[in-house]
Amino acid sequence: MHFLSCICIFADDKIQHGDSPFLHLRASLPSYSQPLRPYTFVTTAEDFPYVPKPRHYRSSRLLRILGSSFDPFWMSIDQPSEGSGDFNLSASAVLSKARENQRQGLAREAADVDLSSLPPDVASSLRTWLVRSATCGLRSQWVDLGPAFWPRWLRQTDCDKSDGVRSCSFPSGMVCVRAQTTHIRILAWHCLKVRDDEKCLWRPVPYPVVTACTCKCK
Repeated sequence: MHFLSCICIFADDKIQHGDSPFLHLRASLPSYSQPLRPYTFVTTAEDFPYVPKPRHYRSSRLLRILGSSFDPFWMSIDQPSEGSGDFNLSASAVLSKARENQRQGLAREAADVDLSSLPPDVASSLRTWLVRSATCGLRSQWVDLGPAFWPRWLRQTDCDKSDGVRSCSFPSGMVCVRAQTTHIRILAWHCLKVRDDEKCLWRPVPYPVVTACTCKCK
């Protein structure tokens, strides 16, 4: 079977050119020197040497800044009680759509496999098994990004490799790898030196998360 190809989507955080000091700040940050891949956006002392003070964490104000980008499925102001592992994909429209698209694609590929030599009921069962075996699930965990991000708790989804050994193909040899991502937006604490003073503010930044995995050769 030919399985879906991996699609890499990088961040597209465009800023209007001009004299904005934050354009120069963005260009100077090591975190922005390379395309933003899932879970490589980290807090470093070089990027965020100044930690926000308690007064900078007023939720009502930060929610206004974040606006419609605040998604309680992907982010939490407080430490979530939900543990890591399996979760309900239907709680996210983005994940549900990605899963359905993946299943439909696999079903079409399975339908193209020539099983005319088998009885119809056996061929149907085999196609169902092939689709089920090649379907890659997701697992999630909540990660604390630290005080320089808000909300600081984010859900990270990734390919389910709970058994550690099962191949997703027949014959074996293929594994589940990241195939699609989407970007959520969170706030990062950015500081800029203006003369002899430091000016800091919360700034929206893109954060990529995995929405689908596909069966692919190692």
